[in-house]
Amino acid sequence: MTSLATSGQFVYFGTYTRKPPSRGIYAAGFDEKVGATSEPTLAAEVANPTFLATHPTLPVLYAVGGDDKTGGVVLAYAIDPKSGGLTLINQVADGATNGTYISVTPDGRTVLTAHYSGGYLQSFPIRADGSLGECASRVEHTLTGKHPQQSAPHPHCIKVSPDGCFAFAADLAADRIFSYRITSESKLADSKVAAALAEGCGVRHLAFSPDARFMYAINELAATVTVFAYDAASGGLREIETAPTVPPDFSGRRWSAEVAMHRSGKFLYASNRANDESIAAFAVDPASGRLAFLQRMGGLAHPRHFAISPDGGWLLCANQDANDVASFRIDATTGKLAQPAKRFGVPACVCVVFWLAK
Repeated sequence: MTSLATSGQFVYFGTYTRKPPSRGIYAAGFDEKVGATSEPTLAAEVANPTFLATHPTLPVLYAVGGDDKTGGVVLAYAIDPKSGGLTLINQVADGATNGTYISVTPDGRTVLTAHYSGGYLQSFPIRADGSLGECASRVEHTLTGKHPQQSAPHPHCIKVSPDGCFAFAADLAADRIFSYRITSESKLADSKVAAALAEGCGVRHLAFSPDARFMYAINELAATVTVFAYDAASGGLREIETAPTVPPDFSGRRWSAEVAMHRSGKFLYASNRANDESIAAFAVDPASGRLAFLQRMGGLAHPRHFAISPDGGWLLCANQDANDVASFRIDATTGKLAQPAKRFGVPACVCVVFWLAK
């Protein structure tokens, strides 16, 4: 790490190692004053660490890895608070396929993984030192849809509500969001359909508002964002509206990817790939949760994932096909992304995660 790491803020990048020259997880120091990083360096050599998550209180980073031939793994890494370096704590088997998504419960007791290829979810207990226990539960999804990309079950993410009461899994093939309760033994239980979305929309990823009143779902195949009111008592979701992430006259392939809420709760961002390589920005009505389109930032290359810096000042976008990451300043008043973006090389980057030393 260079001198940028002295602030104690780091950013980690998950990659596809099946696309050389990527070799695993890359890390860099991050300077929030200018939105720049130190030179990204290889922090952990591992096959296809395509999604990352951090522990809420411990200096630990978790990753899904492996491949569909040798099987999936979940890995726990200790973070060096001074250098940002990673040291493997342990790893556990994660089924027959490489995981697509990983998250950690707010209480730091459980890791959850979603498997697009295998059609299942898994949960793992976290020990006191941040290491992982063996799989505590596995849930198989079975529903499919009519779109060619919905021919098999495809749970694409699993995200826990900010209150920690429910885990929500978005299944792209089923056009449904499922809810689960997490037991004291780190098991997924009481499966329910929390929301049924429009047929063929392909729900992919989820984001909550900071006050946990609303959930936002990005729909990959429809290129839309659906807004839900979240009932913390029941775990229920009530649909409010659906907004497009592409222009009204768009006629190309619809292929949305990531959705994220600004820490202020005032702005929401959603990415598109294929024929509209962009990030769409929306203003959020704090009372209703409804969205108003602000801006569409183009010039990207397969923006599979992005993350907003902890201070809310920057958005870092993983350009998978350009082998780089673009850093956009976020206007605190308008929520718009400013050009030009700062760019730095990360091979086959598909996930961005910030970590701030406490």
